[in-house]
Amino acid sequence: MKNIVVIGAGYVGLVTGACFAQKNNRVIIVEHNQDKIARLLDGKVPFYEPGLDAYVSSGIQQETLIFVDSLEKALAFQPELIFSCVGTPSSDDGSADLSQVWAVAHQIGRFISQYCVVVNKSTVPVGTALKVEAIIQQELAVRGVDIAFDVASNPEFLKEGDALNDFVHPDRVVIGVTSERAKDLLWSLYQPFLQGRNQFFVMNRESAELTKYAANAMLATRISFMNQIALLADKVGADIDAIKQGIAADRRIGGAFLNAGIGYGGSCFPKDVKALVFMGNQHAQPMSLVQEVDEVNTRQRLVFINAIIKHYGKAIAHKTIGIWGLAFKPETDDIRYSPALDIIPALQEQGARIVVHDPIATGNIQQIFKDTITYAQNPLDMLHDCDCLVVLTDWKQYLNHEKAVFTKLKDATVFDGRNCYDPKGMMAAGITYRCIGKNSLANQNQEALCDVVIPSRMEKIHEQHGS
Repeated sequence: MKNIVVIGAGYVGLVTGACFAQKNNRVIIVEHNQDKIARLLDGKVPFYEPGLDAYVSSGIQQETLIFVDSLEKALAFQPELIFSCVGTPSSDDGSADLSQVWAVAHQIGRFISQYCVVVNKSTVPVGTALKVEAIIQQELAVRGVDIAFDVASNPEFLKEGDALNDFVHPDRVVIGVTSERAKDLLWSLYQPFLQGRNQFFVMNRESAELTKYAANAMLATRISFMNQIALLADKVGADIDAIKQGIAADRRIGGAFLNAGIGYGGSCFPKDVKALVFMGNQHAQPMSLVQEVDEVNTRQRLVFINAIIKHYGKAIAHKTIGIWGLAFKPETDDIRYSPALDIIPALQEQGARIVVHDPIATGNIQQIFKDTITYAQNPLDMLHDCDCLVVLTDWKQYLNHEKAVFTKLKDATVFDGRNCYDPKGMMAAGITYRCIGKNSLANQNQEALCDVVIPSRMEKIHEQHGS
């Protein structure tokens, strides 16, 4: 059993702590919000992640998961490792806000009393570990003590909605270290999760820090690439799903992250892509390809919004538009950078009334839009009150309905931002169906998803996303 301190009971911290506790380590999670601690002890995880509540409850019952409200209390357990899992949100210029990271480093320097490995688990720019090391050393000098420690980088690679599986059965563990002692300690910690040493990648700290950004930028690039190809497919009468099959069969390419839609969202890709662009500019090495990935992602939402507005013209002001899906993807309640945050206000500006449904994320969206939209309890019942339906999240419960349910819509029209349905089947059922990259299959106007953009909406969305 190792004693491990995890600073921060947010998404990364809680998943990290709960999973280490499952391997019979004693994990002490530092969370300054005492109300949040009380809710966690009562089994209430503050966000939706499948299976996490059971992991947390199990750790609490077995006393392998402990919550305290200060780092000073946590260090009384004499931890061998301290994981910093605090937030690094985007600043207005796209850079990562590291104020919480620096605050943690100062606290560690003020309170540690024995050797430990300080691990940056948060996504942080290159050079962060070096500065954290300097801050801790500075605080030790103020105290007049000489305590050995190491600072390591260990980026997380967790998919929202499947984070426990990613942590317990990882593709790889990446660590950046400067000492054999830190490397050996991290290897012994992660060994129970790995099938072999070939999944454990050791490098310098700068490489580990950049690996996280490179991984997310690569995945975001695949998404934006396919979305741009999908727009061309609509113009020339091609089928984006057939194209995906044709290129995914190439072993060098594969099929992951090649689904056309309305772009990526969430807490990682948008933030990390912007941060990578900012880092490149800092070092006089422009990341022009990554910048365009971000631009394509923003434009994809604008194109989809314009397809709806173009379809109805001025009549949209008299329409009630239903929306299925508010989270940025299924199996999470996360609405950060969700397409819904752009599409709802864009349609409201045109005078449309909005009715929404999401199985998990409704509460989060309600905090933003309050009573300016209507919240449906049942996704099928709401169709009677709507002229058309917009699909923004491909939740499983939305996928298996008979096509006839969409005839309940007054206009029998569906705008599908996730390509959930078969265009030919929808057409046969009498549904007007607009999707992405497959519109020609339903004999729809190949200009359905066009590049005619409303200037005011483009300006607002670019401003919101920092593009």
